[in-house]
Amino acid sequence: MNASTYENEKNLPVDYIPSLLETYPEKLIVAYLNGQFTNFTSGSIYYNYDRAKLGSPRVIKENEPLFIGQDFNVGNMTSAVCVKDEGKIICVEQLTGIYDTPALIRTIDSKYKGHKIYIYPDASGGSRKTVNASVSDISLLSTAGYNVRVNKSNPAVKDRILSINKAFETGKLLVNAVKCKTIAEALEKQAYDENGEPDKESGYDHPNDALGYLVCFEMPVVKPIIIPGIGMAH
Repeated sequence: MNASTYENEKNLPVDYIPSLLETYPEKLIVAYLNGQFTNFTSGSIYYNYDRAKLGSPRVIKENEPLFIGQDFNVGNMTSAVCVKDEGKIICVEQLTGIYDTPALIRTIDSKYKGHKIYIYPDASGGSRKTVNASVSDISLLSTAGYNVRVNKSNPAVKDRILSINKAFETGKLLVNAVKCKTIAEALEKQAYDENGEPDKESGYDHPNDALGYLVCFEMPVVKPIIIPGIGMAH
């Protein structure tokens, strides 16, 4: 028997259901509000991505700030290079196949000279060493003069996925699929493995993780919490 949140509406804060509708992707709303079974562990992970509807011809403008989601993977560093425009995040270029963090820094400094760089790395890069045993990847990025935006630990994988799907659903995340071919393909093709976890064998996880670190930091999905005697908090 399905238990609908609407059936318990009178016992909830007045803004609880509207807050859920605003916060979560539609697929999750079906589960939370209507009490219906929804399968989140099979099929395409980024089910809200549609390259036709969510495409953009946007390219980098001279000297504008760049926002880069960064996945560390020695031998195949992956970057999602984005801009912000009218409240939207637009993925406009990608960097792939770069060997390590020093090589990444050289590439960014050469390719994006004159741009202020905001970079959103994998939080575990604080302990990962790609070259010098005494210098972490994140320390290298900071020393390079980039504005490093990272929390002490990575968000849960499911939260990163939710953030991307919600951003696509609301039209706040767009992708230039011509310039970002690898990222667009990864968004379309990454699926869940037989254990219900995002597949990591195909290599599609690296572009999606890179984009996810940025999107989840800038547009996190935060579930409303009901505090007894006080009401709702985020």
